Amino acid sequence: MEIGSIEKGKLGELYVFMKLIEGGAMPFIPIADTKGVDAVVCKKDGTYVEIQVKATYPPEQAGYFNVRNLIPRKNLFIVCLIMGIEEIPEAWILPSIIFADHATKRKVDNKTVHLLSLGLGETKLEQSRREKLAEYREAWQLLSG
Repeated sequence: MEIGSIEKGKLGELYVFMKLIEGGAMPFIPIADTKGVDAVVCKKDGTYVEIQVKATYPPEQAGYFNVRNLIPRKNLFIVCLIMGIEEIPEAWILPSIIFADHATKRKVDNKTVHLLSLGLGETKLEQSRREKLAEYREAWQLLSG
C-alpha cells in the first residue's frame, strides 16, 4: 500500500521534531493545524518560534514548496524538506520573510499561494536560488538556538 500525502507530510513533521529535540529545542504541537503552524518551538534560550513544515517527494514535487495564506513574520519559519532521494532528507530552514521574498505569489481559489522552487538544483534558476539561500540549508540552529 502506498502512503498518501497526509502521511508523507506527517513523516516530514516527525523528522523535524526529532532534529529539534536532538538540538536541544522542544516542539509543542497544536491540537489542530488551522493557522498554518505545525508546531511552536521552545528554543534552548527559552524563546519561542513557530514553524510550518513542508515535505516534498520525487519524482514530480521534490523541491517545490507551496504555502497558502502565508503571513510572513519575524518568528515564523518555513521548514522545507526534500525527502525520498537520499537516506537523510535535505532541509531548508527559511524565515517566512525570506521564503516570501523568494517565492512566486499566485491567486488560487481566491487565496494567495507562495510557491518556492528549490528543485534539485538541476536548472540554472534552481542552482541560483540554492546559492542565494545556502545559509539556510540545514540551518537547524535557527530553530534550536
